[in-house]
Amino acid sequence: MGALEHLAGTAQGRGGSGVHHAVDHVLRMLLVRWRCWRPWLHRHRLWLVLYGLWLVHYFATGVRRVMLHWGRGGNRGSNRILYEQHKRLKRIIGQCPSLNSVYWPTFYAHTANQQFLLLGLKEFRARFLERNPYKREVLALPDGGHLALDWITPWDMGQTTDDNGGCCAGPPVCVLLHGAIQDSASVTMKDLAKSLAKRGMPVVVMNRRGYGGLELAEGDGRLTLFGFDEDLDEVVKSAGRRFPDRTVAIIGFSCGSGFAGRYTGARANISAWDRARGPTVGTRNLGPGMLCCVGYDPGYDVAPDGAVARIGFPYSLALNFSLKYCYAFRHREQLRKRSPSSSALVERMCRIGGGLTETYRNARRLSGAGDSSAWLDMQQPKLDEIRVPSLMINSRDDPICVWANVEQFKNDITANPNLALVELRRGSHGCKFDFLGISSVTDDMIGEFVWASWQEWLCEKRGA
Repeated sequence: MGALEHLAGTAQGRGGSGVHHAVDHVLRMLLVRWRCWRPWLHRHRLWLVLYGLWLVHYFATGVRRVMLHWGRGGNRGSNRILYEQHKRLKRIIGQCPSLNSVYWPTFYAHTANQQFLLLGLKEFRARFLERNPYKREVLALPDGGHLALDWITPWDMGQTTDDNGGCCAGPPVCVLLHGAIQDSASVTMKDLAKSLAKRGMPVVVMNRRGYGGLELAEGDGRLTLFGFDEDLDEVVKSAGRRFPDRTVAIIGFSCGSGFAGRYTGARANISAWDRARGPTVGTRNLGPGMLCCVGYDPGYDVAPDGAVARIGFPYSLALNFSLKYCYAFRHREQLRKRSPSSSALVERMCRIGGGLTETYRNARRLSGAGDSSAWLDMQQPKLDEIRVPSLMINSRDDPICVWANVEQFKNDITANPNLALVELRRGSHGCKFDFLGISSVTDDMIGEFVWASWQEWLCEKRGA
């Protein structure tokens, strides 16, 4: 304040010119403002200090450029096929602005726990305050089971035409695979599905057996967190019947990302990129070709001593009781009819005691696999066998699929020229909301990646 008064007096003493009068006026205005604001600043100095510390923490730990980790094949000395696959993936990601930007987490909720609270509010909004955007199809399976498929098309979102890039085949059909305790009604699936449909791509959310409000079919007692490949085969065929001549993009979240990675590797023979060069023997009756894969917050290791064992409290407690409800309590009557051993298993799972790993091991037995080795072989993702452009998205502060899982499998990821790992400093699990907390930045990342993959595929198809 004294400095301002001194400057004002100096300007007045000089007098004369219009410039000096203007300076004098400005300095006196600043002096008046300072005298008005000084009491308020004094009263709220503690809050101002806390707000300053909050900003320091936000910029120091939250704001980071999106980091990309590429698979091998980038060196000119690499195998020609690997080099071409690597360059193709780089061209695709080069068309995705959100993958080449700075991620600004939600300014008022940038830590993992705060983003989870924000996710909970959005979950309430999606389930109770929004209309259902889906059109349901109940798909009968060859073994007598059934699945609930929830569709959103571009026409449902007000899109009247498809940009097919001059090709008879329109944009790909996006197949979404939900997490362990979710279904199509969850905000993660619903917001992503609407975002993709607004870009002109048909979307179907596959509710796994026992999910989506459907009870298990009579005589069907198989349940699994990571889905069955043969069930997804039927979903892909259904997509092909509804949208002929289109490709499919497989997109999974959390447990669904494990499902997506495993299926994409196991069904490498239906790659749309191989078909772009001309039809191959034995692929005409396999349904749509697979365009790309996205794993959103994958855990990579499905073993009981793997990713699930690294989940910390209180998330492990919440997940434990959620698994008990989703896999035992909710379907207890149907599972008890399966066999005496299945009935005893349900009773054990419904007990309050027991930790997450124990519940996970018990839930594994509901899959119908012969033993633990057979179950692991049936459920573990096959990253090394993936032959289509694929994107894995993980956050360092994820408390459920922790970063240690990524470190354990980073060599497997970088060994495949078709894979790219997206590393975010913040984003928690299934959150990754933008600066204002309105939407998730992953919706744009996934939408841009799938669309760019389709554009690149069209270029290869025209070249062939």
